[in-house]
Amino acid sequence: RKAVQNLLLTVGRLHPQALIYPLAVASHESRPRREAERSTAASPRPDGRQAAAATSLPLFSMGRISHAEATLTMMRAHCDTLVEQALLVSNELIRVAILWPEQWHESLEQAYRRYFEQPHAGEPRGIESTLAVLAPLYARLEAGASTAHEADFVAAYAADLRSALAHCHEFRLSGDEAQLQAAWTRFYEVLRQLGRQLQQARTLQLRDVSPRLLKATNLEIAVPGTYRANAPVVAIRSFAPAIRVMSSKQRPRKLSVYGDDGSLHDFLLKGHE
Repeated sequence: RKAVQNLLLTVGRLHPQALIYPLAVASHESRPRREAERSTAASPRPDGRQAAAATSLPLFSMGRISHAEATLTMMRAHCDTLVEQALLVSNELIRVAILWPEQWHESLEQAYRRYFEQPHAGEPRGIESTLAVLAPLYARLEAGASTAHEADFVAAYAADLRSALAHCHEFRLSGDEAQLQAAWTRFYEVLRQLGRQLQQARTLQLRDVSPRLLKATNLEIAVPGTYRANAPVVAIRSFAPAIRVMSSKQRPRKLSVYGDDGSLHDFLLKGHE
C-alpha cells in the first residue's frame, strides 16, 4: 500500500490534472456509507440494543477510499486550489446526477419491496430492513437543504416523512400494526407524488439544483476527460445554466461545460455511475 501511495503522489506532483477527478470521486464514495452507519448505529432496536450498521465496504474499497483521501490531503501542499475545485465540481455533479426526489423515490421503492415482498426471519414486519434503506436519506433530510431544489423538497415532503418515521419507531416499541400501516400510508403517498413529479421534470435550472456550480467560473481544473500530458490544459470557464433531463428510465442529465478553448463540452450524468 505504501508503494501505491508513493506512486500516486509522484503522478500527482507531475500530472495532478490526470488524477484529481478519480481521487475526488473516490473520496466522495465513503460519505453515503458513513451516513448510513452513523444513522443506523444511533437508532436503538426495540430490545434496547444498537442496530448494526446498514452498509459496509469491502476491504479493498475501504483501502481505495483511504488512499484517495490521503493522497488528496498530501496533494494540497502543491495544488490546494486544484484539489478544492475538484472536490467542488465532483461533489456537485454527483448531487445533480441524482437529486433528492429521485433518491427518495428509489429508496422508498426498495423499502416497499423489503417490507411487502421479502421474508424477514426474526425481524417484525421487516422494520429494521426498511429503516436501514431510508437511514442515509433521513440523515440528509435532518442536516438540512443546501439548494433551492432541496428546500422545495423539504417544504413538500418533510412533514409526511417525519410522521412516517415516528410511526415506525412507535411500532418498534409497541408492535402495534396500526402504527406500521399509518407509516406506510404516509410513505406511499410521498412515493406516489414523487413519481408524478419525476415524470413531469424535463429541465433543471443550475441555480436551483447547484448554485455553487453556476458560480464556478474561470477555474484551474480541466474540463473532465480533456487532460492530455504535454498538451495545454482545457480549463473550465463556466457551466451552462440549464440541464436537460432525458426521458429514459435512469433519467440521465445532459450537462454542458464551457472550456477556455472556446468549445462547448457536453456530458451525460447518470446517478450511481
